[in-house]
Amino acid sequence: MIKLSSNEKKYFGIRDVARIAGVSTATVSRVINSPDSTSEAVRKRVIAVIQEYNYVPNQMAKNLFSKTSNSIAIFVYDMENPFFTSLVKKLNKIAFKNKYTLLICDTENNIDKEREYLNYCKSIRTSGIILTEGVNYDLYSSSDSQQTIACLDRSVDTKFSTVRSDNVKGIRMLIDYLYNLNHRRIAFAGAMDELQTATERKNSYIKSLGSHDIYINEDYIFTGHFNYETGVKALNYFWSLNEKPTAIVCANDQIAKGLIMEAYKLNISVPDDLSVVGFDGIVSPYFYPRITTVKQDIKKIAKSLFEAITLKPSNPVHDIIDVSIVIGESCKKIDFE
Repeated sequence: MIKLSSNEKKYFGIRDVARIAGVSTATVSRVINSPDSTSEAVRKRVIAVIQEYNYVPNQMAKNLFSKTSNSIAIFVYDMENPFFTSLVKKLNKIAFKNKYTLLICDTENNIDKEREYLNYCKSIRTSGIILTEGVNYDLYSSSDSQQTIACLDRSVDTKFSTVRSDNVKGIRMLIDYLYNLNHRRIAFAGAMDELQTATERKNSYIKSLGSHDIYINEDYIFTGHFNYETGVKALNYFWSLNEKPTAIVCANDQIAKGLIMEAYKLNISVPDDLSVVGFDGIVSPYFYPRITTVKQDIKKIAKSLFEAITLKPSNPVHDIIDVSIVIGESCKKIDFE
């Protein structure tokens, strides 16, 4: 076999492997990708060169020739939200086990960022893109055969597979729970028409109150994003009302945490003065009081999203993942008013 001097070249490519082993580049490719299609003698010769020179195949070039790659991108709406952190960890574990690479794209719900990330994913031939919740932009089309797209809590195109938790059931369980604790003045924090998740949870709040013949007080619905700041602002708003709510349903746990922290700053006791519930089930066990919340099955969500991308079903799959209620220490039974 031919030998290369240490200073002959810094980059060692497939052509170098072929030249040293005395075979064609096509043969080297077959040894790497389909070893059974080559003879044992050729395999040994090529593998010996690969091992001696620590050759690593150029994955980018490989993607260009194969028109796809074992990589999946996830466009994340809010990286500061622990729900998405947990989802990324579960998804990455599944991807790694199945020899896929997970690309994490922090879009911040920004159309320019989404466009740049989308173009990059197309350029490296990702197997597919997972879109988490966010405002729907006119960037994605089911006619674009380059990308398989699956959506979490987001409706972009009817021909894309979707995954979401049972938001309606989750909020209904929270309202039923508070109702059984004798709460009738129940408010909602985190209404936002732009996000599918927020809309489903707010609508379920309204419908669930109606099922218990509780008057829908528009003053008890606070609009805001899924973050701590909304919880802080919501608490101050609700506590400024003449007729204050006795319980608040927060659209997610981040809002609930912000609301509870602000309550303690104002010497408002949770749950003695106010009961609070959240949604997601990702609050740290060290947060006090432990928040009563709806737990999303992140493991099942991740599995469903991964399969929607990698199995490439001929027809879109629309999965609704079941939820459960976790009883904490943030609610208290009150006397009938």
